[in-house]
Amino acid sequence: MCQYSIDDYDPHQSSLNEIIYQLYSHTYKSTTFTCYVHLQCNRGPVPSCLDWGEICDGKIDCIDGGRDEEYCWQLEINECGNDEYRCSNGQCIPYTFFHDDSLVPDCLDGSDEVPMYYDKRGNCDKSEPTFACEDIVYCFYHDDEQLDMANNTCLLKRFNKHFKCTKTNQCISYRLINDGICHCDIYENGLCDDEFTYVHYARNHISFQTICDGFTELIPMTIDGRNKTDETDCEQWQCNNTYTRCDGYWNCLNGADEIDCDSLPLLDCPLHHHVCVSSETGRLACLPIEKANDGKIDCLGATDEPNLCRKNHYVATNSNFYCKNDSRTTCILSEDLCNHYNNCEHGDDEQSCDKNENFTRYGSVCSNSFVRIKSDIEKFLCGRLKDTTKQQIVHFSLDSDRNSIINTTESNEKRILRYSFNRQTKQRCHRGFDLRVWLDKDNNLTTTTCLCPPSFYGDMCQYQNQRISLTMQYRALSDAWRTPFILVVMLIDDSDERTIHSHEQFTYLPMRDCQIKFNAYLLYSTRPKNHSRNYSVHIDIYEKFSLAYRGSWLLPLKFPFLSVHRLAVQLDIPRSLDSIQNCSDQQCVHGHCVRYSHNQDGSTFCQCNQGWSGRYCTIPHTCICSFDSLCIGILANNRSLCICPINQFGPRCLLENTLCELDQNTRCLNGGQCIPNDEHIVSERKFTCICSKGFSGDRCEIPDSKIIVSFDKDIPISQAMLVHFIQVIDNASPERATTFKTIPIHQNSIIIYWSRPFHLVFVELFNKNYYLVVIQRTFYPSTTIIRKINSSDRCEHINELFNETIIKLHLLRRIKYYHIPCQRHSPKLSCFYDDIHLCLCNNHGSHRVANCFEFDHHMKSDCLGRSGCENGAQCFQDSSTCAQTSICVCPACFYGVRCQFSTSGFGLSLDAILGYHILPYHGILHQPYPVQISAALTVIMVITGLINGVLTLITFRSKKLREAGCAHKWP
Repeated sequence: MCQYSIDDYDPHQSSLNEIIYQLYSHTYKSTTFTCYVHLQCNRGPVPSCLDWGEICDGKIDCIDGGRDEEYCWQLEINECGNDEYRCSNGQCIPYTFFHDDSLVPDCLDGSDEVPMYYDKRGNCDKSEPTFACEDIVYCFYHDDEQLDMANNTCLLKRFNKHFKCTKTNQCISYRLINDGICHCDIYENGLCDDEFTYVHYARNHISFQTICDGFTELIPMTIDGRNKTDETDCEQWQCNNTYTRCDGYWNCLNGADEIDCDSLPLLDCPLHHHVCVSSETGRLACLPIEKANDGKIDCLGATDEPNLCRKNHYVATNSNFYCKNDSRTTCILSEDLCNHYNNCEHGDDEQSCDKNENFTRYGSVCSNSFVRIKSDIEKFLCGRLKDTTKQQIVHFSLDSDRNSIINTTESNEKRILRYSFNRQTKQRCHRGFDLRVWLDKDNNLTTTTCLCPPSFYGDMCQYQNQRISLTMQYRALSDAWRTPFILVVMLIDDSDERTIHSHEQFTYLPMRDCQIKFNAYLLYSTRPKNHSRNYSVHIDIYEKFSLAYRGSWLLPLKFPFLSVHRLAVQLDIPRSLDSIQNCSDQQCVHGHCVRYSHNQDGSTFCQCNQGWSGRYCTIPHTCICSFDSLCIGILANNRSLCICPINQFGPRCLLENTLCELDQNTRCLNGGQCIPNDEHIVSERKFTCICSKGFSGDRCEIPDSKIIVSFDKDIPISQAMLVHFIQVIDNASPERATTFKTIPIHQNSIIIYWSRPFHLVFVELFNKNYYLVVIQRTFYPSTTIIRKINSSDRCEHINELFNETIIKLHLLRRIKYYHIPCQRHSPKLSCFYDDIHLCLCNNHGSHRVANCFEFDHHMKSDCLGRSGCENGAQCFQDSSTCAQTSICVCPACFYGVRCQFSTSGFGLSLDAILGYHILPYHGILHQPYPVQISAALTVIMVITGLINGVLTLITFRSKKLREAGCAHKWP
């Protein structure tokens, strides 16, 4: 018998998750209000009622006393720590959460992200967590804020308390950044440093990729008494290079970088010719490159003379159609073309337009929303006049083909445009799920009910719930990256019962979830909550394999007057060697006192023995968890809170998950360890593999790449070297990972295994001697690369390539000479470096050009502050984001996986003497003589000792000899 059914059911939907996914893809269209009724408030005549978002919104909504704003001053005076960002409403979030996801803000008022100009509660993205739509108070800003920024701006330095204005050198508090008011002086072009941080980065950061590209990005710098920008002193720079070739913009003023790029041109022109609209005939014509940028206008709109409309500073504008012989204006917007109005004095902008259509009804002829088929001339003008919208920030790349333009020329056939509209449904259950319950199938007796999300309750989900909206991000030290943890998140109060009102459990695997934010709702067990009690979020952490306890955190709820309490935290998992901090200031009857991890006020709690609960572990209860699980408390509904072993699940841990045991097709390969994913996670992948060393992939099916590096005899080899792997990422900065390798004595080769994608490999020997090992535009996994390093592969420092005059130049001037070494020393020079960059010498057409990326030569090797190494050891990891492996490089007199052992208490250690002489993967006959002699002496001593022991046993088998005391005098 079917007990439940869904009225709005599509037969093509194959699962409940798909049904719910489809439901929330519809635009939320409510015909009635949802109300917050847990605050006594006269909001006005019915049906007006208080919305939770109106509490502490800065204006009084309760006309009978302003209770909605009564305690909000506590938020206004709230202070945040040095490593926190203060939201506009006074909430504190980790600074690393600032501007990390524009779709999912962490501040309750959304002030940490780009302001949204629409009501997200009505247009909730189906892929977002529910709190992103239902727990954000949006103000409809209409200011000039632009929150985009790059990761390297000083704004994002965690402990930087001030921001420096470029124009005035004034320092302002970081709290004033992006607050809607320009606190730095406004530039002539309308830019403001503290409100346009993305532009601030582009205009103040010297980027190799945008040097001398025909567009001014940098604010002028005073160098040697003269104003210099990225577009001055470009005589030694080749404008046709990796970053400008066929990118759709005339970076070279004569368009040499765009010549012969269009595979399907509008007009079949000879080589080295541009297509343009003749200013004389108004028709498409071929223009020799020699006539481009020659000071004479040959093309309509002066598209052959880009300097006429191109600004000397970066402003995104479409005012790039030049009006010839115009006394009123010089350049007009591309949106003004073909609008049946002469914006140019002599009608240049209407000269080649189709006179049979009125474009003003549809907007600009160059607008993407314009649906009429354009003529070839209109296509050309609309494409060419977008020249000034070039990206401000360009990232390092190895291949200019990434810029190739895919021809999108429309056919002459009439296009049929299909528009899809979000379906709007009048949802009886508001944000809930409408379900039909069958009471008597024979008599066709049914009723309907609403399954409400945590944010609502009521028979139609019409009431807004009091709740905790929690976002958590965890960080683990390098020694725990491959250890899965169980996180138990509980909402508790300060009563003697220490009631657990609600809870959530998550599995956290650092190598998989290092950048994941865990989102949870915690609800109070009573409605409304008891205002006489204080509430906190208590988090326990256990190792998933052993169920060993690792620590706890306490997050007090400081603003009980809020209907929705938003918490966003970043927590560090205690290292395995840290002992649990016990205490004696709690009278724990059936348990023991434990200090909270990383809690500055020294808060403690009683961790109760199984079967006991309460503040002091004095309340007995019967645990109903499975025998091999942990019972850590009792919930408000008197059910036990259970922590399950790895292959069990359910509220009592009585259900077995055999996914990793029975199904042969889902097992992890090559010795990988299988971990079932949490049952509440909807994903095609039901498990995660922790791969053994040497393998990677979803099922550990991919062997590591193997690089065999040997050195020419002319290269002096040190006993240790650093290996730098660079992964080139489209539209992002290169990702660098570094590892440490030792080179055995009497050996000039080494084998390196690597599981991550890479495109460049450098080895660094002593004294910053870099050698280029690998350069590949496409990464192929599980390959073996054999490479012999010659002296020509060494990356020379600029001090070896330039004279003293150039070396002393400011970077902005010096970098414009960087193509010269590649051309002068071709083909011997493969790379070079300065204090900021590593540069490659590549062939580009018939020229050899430099290609540089930023490289930190003094990067701190501490695994991004999460090193598990001891005794001052360096820590290297295989990725700057979600690392899977790390290695500790020990200082002198220390050894071990974590450098936890010391030889300082001993005299001479054979390991310390012979360690670097032993050749790995070689038999004893192929080892150096010191190793062979030491092994031989060791064998002789062992045999001698063995013979001596046997003879001693034989000797003392005699009873008379055993009766002789130690005072026996031998003759």
